[in-house]
Amino acid sequence: MEQFPLYQQIANALRAKIKSGELQSGDQLPTEAEISKTYNVSRITSKRALTELENEKLIYRIQGKGSFVSTSPPPRQAFGGSGKDVLLILPFAHNPGLGDYEKGINEYLAATDYTLNIQSNTIVGQRKLLQSALQSSHSGLIFYPVNSVSDLGILYQYHLSDYPFVTMDKCIQGIPFLSVVADNFDGGYQAARHLIENNHKRIAFLSSQKIEDSSSLRERYFGYLKALFEAGLTDPGMHDLTEQGLAHDNPASQEYFLRLLESVMEQGITGIVAENDLMAIEIIQAAKERGLSVPDHFSIVGFDDIQLAGLIEPKLTTISQDFERMGYLAAKSLIGLIEQQPRVQAKENVVVPVRLIKRQTVKKL
Repeated sequence: MEQFPLYQQIANALRAKIKSGELQSGDQLPTEAEISKTYNVSRITSKRALTELENEKLIYRIQGKGSFVSTSPPPRQAFGGSGKDVLLILPFAHNPGLGDYEKGINEYLAATDYTLNIQSNTIVGQRKLLQSALQSSHSGLIFYPVNSVSDLGILYQYHLSDYPFVTMDKCIQGIPFLSVVADNFDGGYQAARHLIENNHKRIAFLSSQKIEDSSSLRERYFGYLKALFEAGLTDPGMHDLTEQGLAHDNPASQEYFLRLLESVMEQGITGIVAENDLMAIEIIQAAKERGLSVPDHFSIVGFDDIQLAGLIEPKLTTISQDFERMGYLAAKSLIGLIEQQPRVQAKENVVVPVRLIKRQTVKKL
């Protein structure tokens, strides 16, 4: 809670009571003096908290009598101010082949009077962007998180504040935000199943982060495990490569990939399901440096179908996500939340189908 000013913490707490119905229309709120005593703050701080709620039209104040919950709640677009723009927060400054989220969002917004504002956390950082956005005049937020477990305290403030909020690619652990995600479970299943159908018996799942920290990665891993289970195969248990600094221009990373490939060959692994295309491409490049051939020495399947996947040699077999569709549905869901449109607003997480793209990195044994 330290990242928020005291007046904002108090406003959030009172806002949550109004949202939950603990404080109902016409109910009187605690006085400035009572708030000061309860939260051990100055009268100036308690007054500012009440002013915050009054500006949002959640409460009204009568001189000499106190503050009361408004009879009817304001429309949600008034939460952050009078603006008619939505914010998209991404974990990358430019699009590194990870899909046309922006195109899909703008396609939906074109039929509305909302506009899109994009910020990336590569310079400012995710935490500071989230702090700033909560105090901004944006009507709502589409959020692509770095993982499912970071900055939970700030994100929970969005939930308490009833802020129109949709996540893409991942769900946030323990907070019931509406999410638009690819069918990661089916993707992991299809990737492993494709290797199994090509007679591979020793198949590894490789990831650069902890499976527990990412909902999308966890679903891919579970899908992989299901395919192995159905085929009577076991997981070699090589999935976690966390904190290795995996980048091909990093000498330490290159050495790590070479050691990884040695372990793959020693364990008789013939098939790899990679966390994503970028990791799969790194492994293919490391294999070339070691004099190994893909798919002759081992086969590999990526995930994402970024542009580079179809340009490298050999061309990468992968699972394709419909990024544009995900962006479109995220925008549709967010506007539904902002304007409280039951016909538009999704009632549960939106799952977008994926498909297997067969290219050249899987060999039949």
